[in-house]
Amino acid sequence: MKKNFFFAILAIILFSVQTSFAQTVLKIGYTNADAVLSALPEAKQIETDLKAYQSQISKELETKQATFKQKYEDYVKTAEGLAQVIRQEREKELQMLNQQIQEFERAAQSEMQKKNQTMLAPVYEKIQKAIDEVAKAENFTYVFSSDASGFPILLFASPEFDITNKVIVKLGGKPLPKEEDKK
Repeated sequence: MKKNFFFAILAIILFSVQTSFAQTVLKIGYTNADAVLSALPEAKQIETDLKAYQSQISKELETKQATFKQKYEDYVKTAEGLAQVIRQEREKELQMLNQQIQEFERAAQSEMQKKNQTMLAPVYEKIQKAIDEVAKAENFTYVFSSDASGFPILLFASPEFDITNKVIVKLGGKPLPKEEDKK
């Protein structure tokens, strides 16, 4: 009797372990977020807007540099004939102009990064929402990025689990050609 009871308990334990193991099967997918971003029309518009903004900043910087260059050349031409006090004043003015140019470059670079982040944030949120929806619909346990800033997060993956095109389609874009289609 004790033997039968022991085997019954052992069978129940084994059945519950097998059931819990079956429930923990993972489905893992991956996507290339950079490819998704590049496939979206709003990303192309953001890129165009950022290039226009950068061009505007570059023109302003060129104007400042041209002004500095002209004042410097004027100073070099006339420096020997100027009184010591005037020469020192002009040198101080040139130093200030040079510092202003450097500060402008730093501020412009910072502003460009902020503008880039501000413009891309809603697109990244949209991509994340689409990834979440595809992952839930396809019952994925985990979804990894196959490429993040040039350094892969995923070292190996079977192409059958790539959800990049599903995310692009979910966002209304045109699917990218598969690797075997490119050959």
